Amino acid sequence: MSNLQHDNSLRSEIKRYQYKPDEDSATPSDVRNALLVVATLIAALTFQAGVNPPGGVWQDDTPPPSSYDAGKAILGYKGVSFAFFLLSNTAAFSTSSIIVGILVRGFPFYYLVRLALILMLCTYVASISAVLPPDGVVSPINLCIALLLPFILLIIRHLWRRINELCALCWSCIWCCCNKK
Repeated sequence: MSNLQHDNSLRSEIKRYQYKPDEDSATPSDVRNALLVVATLIAALTFQAGVNPPGGVWQDDTPPPSSYDAGKAILGYKGVSFAFFLLSNTAAFSTSSIIVGILVRGFPFYYLVRLALILMLCTYVASISAVLPPDGVVSPINLCIALLLPFILLIIRHLWRRINELCALCWSCIWCCCNKK
């Protein structure tokens, strides 16, 4: 089988299982529930990966010249790959938490659920801060930026839509004024 045939076969399989709002009989409630399950799973996995970083943590303090601190991430001393992992993981955790927070709106006690999500984000930051080496590759500022990135993107998206609506309104007013003459 050629690569093109395999690619077409893979694409057709992917298309077969993709959600199609016009064809699927799933109600908005079913879609919301599926999204809640997926977002909760992602939040749980990313929280766990952040609290227990890959490579583990140092078990004992080591004396100079290597001087590693017990409880600090082993890979935190190693380089850019750990920084990439941690920042990506933090952004994924924050994004999935936002999705859960949005989807539970209207549920009973949804304010309490949102409060729990905010406190879980705080717990995540505290646990990550606890395992980060003091002279490691990830700074707390970078961690906060990764945590806030989904919020920032949502705000930018919202502002972009509003600007587009205003532009469309302005252009329609200009068009009407020009055609009246």
